[in-house]
Amino acid sequence: MTKTRWPSSIAAGLVLALVGLAPPAVAETTGDTTFRDDFDTLSRAWAQAAGSWEASGGTARVVTPGSTRGSVLALLDYGLEPTSSATATFRTEGGGETAWAGFTVHRAGPTDDYTQSGYTILVRNNGELAVIEAAGNAAVTYHARTATDARPGANWVTVTARLDGPQLSVTLGDAAAPALTVADGTFTSGGFSLAAHRDLRMVVDSVELTGVSERTEPAPADCIAWSGEPAASSARGTVLNDEERLDTVAERVRDGVEPQVSAFPRLIDDADAGLQRQPAPPERFFVPFFYNNPTAHRAARDGLQNDANTAYQLALAYRLTGDTAYGAHAAAFLDAWTGTVECVRTSEDSALAFSYHFPAFVLAAELLRGTDAWPAEREAAFAGFLRETALPVADSIMHRDNNWGSWALELTTAGVAYLGDAAGLQAAHERAVELVEHQIDANGHMPEEVTRNNGVGDYGIWYTHFSLLPLMLVAETLDLHGYDLHSYVNANGTGLGDAVEQVSGWVADPESFPYYTGDVAKLANVRTIDYLRATGVIAHSMSYFELAQNRYPSEVLEGLLADEGAMTTIHSAPHLSLTHGGIVETAHPGTPGPGVPSWAGGPGRPEWAGGPGAPAWAGGPGGPQWSGAPGGPGHAVVLPR
Repeated sequence: MTKTRWPSSIAAGLVLALVGLAPPAVAETTGDTTFRDDFDTLSRAWAQAAGSWEASGGTARVVTPGSTRGSVLALLDYGLEPTSSATATFRTEGGGETAWAGFTVHRAGPTDDYTQSGYTILVRNNGELAVIEAAGNAAVTYHARTATDARPGANWVTVTARLDGPQLSVTLGDAAAPALTVADGTFTSGGFSLAAHRDLRMVVDSVELTGVSERTEPAPADCIAWSGEPAASSARGTVLNDEERLDTVAERVRDGVEPQVSAFPRLIDDADAGLQRQPAPPERFFVPFFYNNPTAHRAARDGLQNDANTAYQLALAYRLTGDTAYGAHAAAFLDAWTGTVECVRTSEDSALAFSYHFPAFVLAAELLRGTDAWPAEREAAFAGFLRETALPVADSIMHRDNNWGSWALELTTAGVAYLGDAAGLQAAHERAVELVEHQIDANGHMPEEVTRNNGVGDYGIWYTHFSLLPLMLVAETLDLHGYDLHSYVNANGTGLGDAVEQVSGWVADPESFPYYTGDVAKLANVRTIDYLRATGVIAHSMSYFELAQNRYPSEVLEGLLADEGAMTTIHSAPHLSLTHGGIVETAHPGTPGPGVPSWAGGPGRPEWAGGPGAPAWAGGPGGPQWSGAPGGPGHAVVLPR
C-alpha cells in the first residue's frame, strides 16, 4: 500500500466556492473554470501556511502575522493554467509605508513564501504596485513596479492579474488598461496563495480565479513520509509495561493499595470516554510555533494528543479488564493514524509536538501486540510507520540540548525498545548520558529551562518538569534493557536524582525558586497544567514524581504525592500513578540485554490503603479473578470495571 500522493481533501471548499466544477471534478485545461470565495468561513480549500488566519462575516484576515517572511494562505489542490486570471479585493491593517499585501500565482509548494516560488503581485501601503519573482535564498527579483493612488491601509483595493502564456498584466479596480505588464518566458502553471508582509494584517473580502484546474500539491521539503511498507516481523521489546507489571498493578488494585486503587477508576472513566471518541488523524501533521499563536498551535497539536492518549488508555483498560471493546477501539486509533497520515512535517513545533505525544501510541501498541484485538499485519504496519516516520521525525531535533532533545530521545528510546533494536538502545543510552552531562549543573538545576520566558523565570519550574519527565521515562525504558541512567553522575557531580530533589523542593515551596522574583502565584504549571485546569481538566506536570519516588525516595516527594493523590498527564505516559506508583524495583537486570527486573508490590502508601470508601477488590465471594486476557500474551489480569 505505497502512498505517493501529497493530499488535501477540500470537499467542503468545493461545495462553497467552485463554479463550473461539479464534485468530484477532473478539470479540463479550458480556462473556463472559476473559483470564488467570499469567506463566510475559512473552508478546507485553504491552508494556513504562515501566520494565523480566520474568516467570518465575509472576510478572511490575518490574526497573527507570520514571524519571518509574512503571512500566507494557500489554496490547496487547485492552480492556475497558463491562460488564467486572479482577482483579490483586500485592505491592510497596520504596518509602515512599505509594508504590503497581495497574492502569489504559480507557486510550487503550499507552504512556499514569496521568496521560494512563484510571482507575487503586491500593493504597498504607500501605493506602490509591483510584480516580484521568487529568487530563492530569501531573495526576490523585481519585474516591474509603479506608483499608484491605491492605499490599502485606508480603502479596499482590487487587484487583477491576467496570465497569457509568457505575459502577465496587472489591473487595479475596474481600470480599462493594465497598470503593469510583464513578459517572462518562465511563467508556468502553479498554485495560488494570498500573501502579506509580516508587519501588517491583511483583510480579504473576496478571491476569484479563472482558468482553474486540479493539481497535485508537492510535499513540503520538511515532510517525512512512510512508504507504506510494514516492518518485518520480529521479536518486539519492552517499553514501559511488561506482563509482570500488569500483574502487580492489578494485585494492588484488588488489595486496595494506593495509588492504584484510586487511579484505576480514573483510567476506566477515561477509557469509557474514549469509547465515545473517533480517531481524527490528519493527512499531514504540522504544528505552528506556540509563542506565535498558542490557539493555532493547540488546535493542530491536540488531535495527536487526544488520539494517542485515548489509544493508550483504552489499551491499558483492555489489558486490565479483558473488555474486548476497549481493545478493539484502541486498535482502531492506531490503525487510523498508520493508514491516514501521509506526511509528518518537522518545521516549527511539529517535531517537538510529535515527539512528546506519539510515545503514547507506542505504549498502546506494546499492550495490544499479540492480542486478538490487533491482527499481526496491522501491528507490522504500525511498526513500519514507527521506523520510517516517527523515529526520523524525532531524529530531526535530536541535536537539541534542551527539552526538545529530551523529548526527541523519549520518542526514540520508546521506538527502538518497541522494535527490539539493540543498537538503537545503546545509542539512546549514549545520548541520554550526553543530555544529563549538559542539562544538569552542579546545583542540580537545569540551566536551559529555569529562566524560561525571556529570562523572567515564571515558566522555569514548568520547563524543568518538561525536560525531566521525558528523561525519567527514558531512564525507565533503558533500565528494562540493562542500562542504568538513574544512578549516572555527570562531570558536575549531579544526576537525575539531584534534579528531582531541586524541582520537588520548589514545588513544595515555590518561594524557594531562585529564578523568579515576582508573585509566586504566577509561576506556571507548578503542579498541574494551568490552561487545562481552567477548563476543569486536571492533568499534572509533575506526574513523573511517581517514578522519582521509586528511584530517589524522599519525604518531600512522599508529601507531594500524598497531597495530589492519583495523577495523570497529557504528555507521552498518562496514568503513571496507576502503572508505577509505589511499585519499587528490587533487582536491576544488570548488563545490557533483554533482562526484566522483579517488582515488589510493597505497602505503597499505607496511610491511604483501606481508608473510607476504598473498594474491596479482593477477598470476598464473586471478587475478581486472575485470568488470561482474550488472546493476550502470557497472562494478564481481569479487574471489575
